[in-house]
Amino acid sequence: MSHDTLPPLLVRWLTHDLATPIATMMTASELLSDTSADAEINGLIAAAARRLAARLRLIRAALAPGEAPMSGPSLQALLTSGLEGTSISFVTPLAEADGARAAVITGAALLLADVRRGEALGIGVAHVHWATPAPFSETVAAALAGEPATDSRSAVAAMLVRAATRAGVSLTASNDGICWA
Repeated sequence: MSHDTLPPLLVRWLTHDLATPIATMMTASELLSDTSADAEINGLIAAAARRLAARLRLIRAALAPGEAPMSGPSLQALLTSGLEGTSISFVTPLAEADGARAAVITGAALLLADVRRGEALGIGVAHVHWATPAPFSETVAAALAGEPATDSRSAVAAMLVRAATRAGVSLTASNDGICWA
């Protein structure tokens, strides 16, 4: 698979990830048009919009990081809000990270949260791991080892490998998760 196939795979992953909050907003919007403004319906729309905005900020940090440094508390808030529904513990407080290092942390968290939805994550300055060990799929493991992406999750893994290269770190994947040095 060529590098030209990576963007479409990432787009598939991104659109799948955004489908639920968008569907919630659309449903709430349709309900609003049929009834008078209802606080519960408006709450659904507001919650979905917040969730979508947080997820987009997290994805942007992983896929298109800026150059400016991000403080540890800001990075932790970005991860917590962008991975709503995933239990996160910060094993070590995150330190200030430049855009490239932040892309590795957010990319690893996005990948692990997507591969095992609902599984708790432990995040530190040099790793993201699952609460309970489990192997990566063959396609994700191959992409993390530098092989070409073949599906949407392996595309995210390939993006993470590229982010690690830009940050000057080496990734190591195991049944526990991903670490870098």
